[in-house]
Parts: sequence; C-alpha cells; structure tokens
Amino acid sequence: MNYVEGSATITDGRAFINPKAKLSRDATIAYARLQPGIKNALDATSATGIRGIRYCKELGLEEATMLEINASSYESLKSNIRSNSVKNAKCENTSVQEFCNREPLRKFDMIDIDPFGSPAPYLFDILKVAHENSVVAFTATDTAVLCGAHMSACIKTYDSVPMHNELGHEAGIRIMLGFFARLAAQFNYGIDVGLSFSYMHYMRAIVKLVKGSKAALYSVKKLGFAYKCHKCGWLGTEQGPFTTVSRCPSCGSEIETSGRMWLGGLIGEDVRPALAKSMGEVAGSDKRECKFIESLALEPDIPFYYSVPKLTKLMHLPSISELVLAKRLSESGHVAAITHFEKSCIKTDASIEEIKAAIISISKTVA
Repeated sequence: MNYVEGSATITDGRAFINPKAKLSRDATIAYARLQPGIKNALDATSATGIRGIRYCKELGLEEATMLEINASSYESLKSNIRSNSVKNAKCENTSVQEFCNREPLRKFDMIDIDPFGSPAPYLFDILKVAHENSVVAFTATDTAVLCGAHMSACIKTYDSVPMHNELGHEAGIRIMLGFFARLAAQFNYGIDVGLSFSYMHYMRAIVKLVKGSKAALYSVKKLGFAYKCHKCGWLGTEQGPFTTVSRCPSCGSEIETSGRMWLGGLIGEDVRPALAKSMGEVAGSDKRECKFIESLALEPDIPFYYSVPKLTKLMHLPSISELVLAKRLSESGHVAAITHFEKSCIKTDASIEEIKAAIISISKTVA
C-alpha cells in the first residue's frame, strides 16, 4: 500500500490504518501547534505509526516514543518509521500499561491514546507518565456504549448513566471527560479541556493537565448531571455529587437523568480564535475538515441542545428551519447556533418557554 497523509507516507500496511480518522489527527496537530513547549510525545497505540510520524515531522518534536503491542503491527511500525526517515522516534513492542509502570520517571509533553474501543483501560496508566501542562489526547470508538445503546456497559466502564436520545453524542463526550477528570484528580491534576468533538464513528478529546489539589477539586466540582423531559422538551444540568431534581420544573413530569459527567467547557477559550487558522495550515485543501473545525470553534459552549424537529412534533406544529429559529433567538438577544452533534439541533441560552414562543411565532409567519 501507499497511503499519504500530511507529511507521512505509509508503505507498510500490515497494521490497521483508518483514513476516516484523518480529521482526528489533523485536529490534534492543529491544537498542539497552538501550545508552547511540546518537545516530546508518547503515541501509546501506534499501529502503522502514522500519528507519531506526523507529530514528529509536523510539530518539530525533539523525540517521540511509539508503542505497539501486536508483534506484526510492530514490524509495520518499524518499517514505516524507517521509510519516513524519522530519526527522533523510538518504538517498543509493549503494552501501554507495561510501559507506563516500567518507566514512571519518563514524562511526556503530549500523550495520545487512539485505541479500538474504549480509552478507559489506558487512562489511569498514562497519567503516571504525564506532568503539569501535559496535553493528553484520547479517542473513543465505543460510541454505542457512550451514547446509551448499552447502558449497563457504560455504567460498568465509565461509572455513568448515558443518554439514549438525540443528546447522546454530547452526553457521551461529557461522560468520557468526567471519567478522565476523576482519574486525573487522583494524581492531583485538574483538566483544562482544549478541544473535543464527535465525528462519524468516534469521539475525540484533547485536554491539558493542571497541577495541584485546588485545580483537581475545581475540575471535580464541574461534574454533575443532565436532565431531559420527554413530555415538554425541557433540558437542564446540575453540578454536584448528587442529583436533586426529580421532576421537570417546567411541566412537572418525570425526567430522564444522566451522569455524572463533565459540565465544563468543551473547547478552550484560549484556542478558539486561532483554531480554524491553524487547522487550515494543517489540513490545507481539505475544505470539509476546515469547515467542520471553523463551525466547531464558533459553536456556543453551552451544555446540550434542543432538537427542533422533536420540539415542533411535541407542539403539534409543522417543521421549521433550525437556521431560522437560531436567527430569531439571536435577534431576541440570545446566544443560538447549530451544533455539530446534530445538524437539526441548536444550542442556546434561551429557556424552553422562549424557544417555544419563537417556534410559534415562526410557524404563524410560515403559515
């Protein structure tokens, strides 16, 4: 095979490579370019080595360590490192857990976990080789678990109740981040979420570690619960270790409760202004990727979103354009925009009553 991506050319394809994960790799590089001081990296699940090779070449690393547990894939990794003339990369045929427990004094500025399935089994161990300000990037492809199709598996793996509805993808990312925040706190780290998103079959999160008990406690206090009323459409969140809401404050009905999960921001305010430009420099002519990150950088950092088709159905009204609704709410002084999680949904700081009033107004105009 001969697969070219960024500055890397993969000629040995005995290990698995996923071209659809290109956005994940491009976005990570775009984010890392905005972070000063990244000199070394650990690519903990390397496969062909495409991530580590690109990081070496495109981030100007002084050193990269690349791990691959599968013997055949490890041979592919070595071959691709050689063919790409990457002199500053070391590779080992070992597991993430074995390496991190054998090398606890090794510390990395950037750590990447991109496994098949859940990142949960690896996250505790990689914290052993992290330090203050380390950038930790991890991917989950167990989206059916995180989005609620297998509730018991989510409770078992992430110690959280998922949402099996249109909010599932954002809830899944927040569950994953909440799980990591609890682990990081055990090492006296808080988390600063730099970039997180859901795309196709995977979820991606990039966080920076903040050292100290105060930072750890501050992050843990951002964990809480999400609520949804299926009768009137109300959404709500509550930070804290316990849930205190049992009925919808809007209509009094029973509600669906999910959590605990991360209720802090999903994109760092410090990277928002420069993220799209950095992605353009990394992705180049890939307009689809650039447009995705550009819209992501503009997305309001408000927990959860309203499905416009579901609300109009609840209200027994004809469908309306989510773009028209977002514009109407914005004209009323609210924050409102389409979310990347679901294209027919909007994030807004307007109340459910204000949203419904806007829908009724638009419906009368259309009629």
